[in-house]
Amino acid sequence: MEYSDYIVFVDESGDHSLTSIDPEFPAFSLAFCVIKKKDYCEKIIPAVQGLKFKYWGHDSIVLHEHEIRKTKGDFAFLRTDPNVRAAFMSDLSQIMADAPFQIIASVIDKHGLVARYPRPWSPYRLALQFCLERLLLFCREVQQTNKTTHVVFECRGPSEDRDLELEFRRVVAGERDWGWVDLPLNFHPAATGARLLFTPIGAD
Repeated sequence: MEYSDYIVFVDESGDHSLTSIDPEFPAFSLAFCVIKKKDYCEKIIPAVQGLKFKYWGHDSIVLHEHEIRKTKGDFAFLRTDPNVRAAFMSDLSQIMADAPFQIIASVIDKHGLVARYPRPWSPYRLALQFCLERLLLFCREVQQTNKTTHVVFECRGPSEDRDLELEFRRVVAGERDWGWVDLPLNFHPAATGARLLFTPIGAD
C-alpha cells in the first residue's frame, strides 16, 4: 500500500459528557488538521523550530495553548515584558497564517443534542463520524483514496484511548451508518506512546 501525500492531526476542545454540561462551554468540537507532507517538512516544521530557537534557544518546547494564554511554565517569560509577549504572539500568529493546511471541523451543541434526541449519540462519536466522512471526500478530491492516510490522535490515557479506538472502529465498520461510503480502516497505536495512529485506507 502506497502512503498518502497528506497527514492528519486531530485535536478536540471541551468534554463530551451529556450528563454534566458545563454552562460556560456547552459545546464539544473536534478538528482534523490536514497537511500535505511536503509542506509539513519543508515549511511548517522549520518555521516552528525557528520560533523555538528564537525564544528559548532550543526546540524541545511544546506549544500548549493553555500555557501560552496563561503565561505558565515555559511561557512565564511572556509576563515580564509586554513587548516580548507582543512580538512572540505576532510571530506565532504569522506562522499560523502562513501555514498551508486544511481544517475539517465539527462543533456539537450539547444542549441542542440532548433536546432533540431521546437517546443521543456521544458528541465525540458524532463529531468523529462527521469529520471522517469529510476526510474521505477530501481524499477523493485530491486523488488519495488508493493510499494509506495516517490520522494522528493525541494519547489521553489507557481508558480514554480504548474508548476512542472503539468509537473509531464502530464508525468505520458501518455501525454508525456510513451509508454509501465504503472506507475500511486499520487501527495502529503509535510506538512512541505519544500519539495514536489510525490508518484509513481510502476506497475507490
